[in-house]
Amino acid sequence: MQKFKVAVIGTINRDTIIFPSGKRTESFGGILYNLSALSGLGGRRINIYPICNLGYDVCNQMKEILKCFDNVRSEGINRVRRKNNHAYLFMNAENQRQEILRNRVPALSFSQIKPFLNSDVILVNFISGFDISLDTLRRIRKNTDVVIYMDVHSLTLGVGKDGKRFFRTPRGWRGYLEQADLVQTNLSELSVLSGKKLRSVKDAQDFGTYVLSLGPKALLVTLGQKGALIIYKDRKAFKFKRYRGMKVQGLKDTTGCGDVFSAGFIVGYLHSQNLIRCLDFANRVAAEKCKISGVEGVAKLMRKFVLTPR
Repeated sequence: MQKFKVAVIGTINRDTIIFPSGKRTESFGGILYNLSALSGLGGRRINIYPICNLGYDVCNQMKEILKCFDNVRSEGINRVRRKNNHAYLFMNAENQRQEILRNRVPALSFSQIKPFLNSDVILVNFISGFDISLDTLRRIRKNTDVVIYMDVHSLTLGVGKDGKRFFRTPRGWRGYLEQADLVQTNLSELSVLSGKKLRSVKDAQDFGTYVLSLGPKALLVTLGQKGALIIYKDRKAFKFKRYRGMKVQGLKDTTGCGDVFSAGFIVGYLHSQNLIRCLDFANRVAAEKCKISGVEGVAKLMRKFVLTPR
């Protein structure tokens, strides 16, 4: 049985989620959503290597948590002398959120990532937005030809003096996307990159063709309850495919759905490089995540999805 290796670059946050009712949940988040979903979906066929800096205040606790996952390895985790990133997520009635970030661990160095360049897929998920520099990302691209999957996510977010996150166009964003094979973003993040409000799927398609001209072979746009869109290259032509959103009975929490989406797409890609099938699978598992709150239970929830090996 072929065994795959997936490296996940990013940050594990402490998460405090505050709901409109005033209810608060304390958990961990960030790439832990990726790790949990990959673990559940991949089973014994995938080994997962998180590459991240963890604050001294949570490192031992997180390593104990990760021991619960048989296919998650801890060699890429580094303890630092700073407090860990702590995200406060204020949810509104429409499941939109305002984020406040406290503390910040240092960006990852190339030397930390170099041992994992022989992975089958490298997922770069910008959780803080400062997880990895452009220079380091360029060195990764220069030294490996494996698939780089990039979730733009918080690359489009700045941090105010009060810790509040706000949308801003990141300096050198084209350089980041030039290093990726597969790029994931939502419509708001894509709007920030374009410099104008993208109001429709047609707007996203038009700008998406420009994104692909930078080098990626596919752009995945998550649309929340409206589903997901893929824009991809087929020889010299650009093609599009959209999957409508799935109705979710008992929706509880959308936090982490984008991370579960990327995990689903990657697992699908490892089994079959058919981009349309991967999009369908990612869309389905992301919808399933909405049924639970927080990261606890994600791995168990994902285990019911089974793919036929290629």
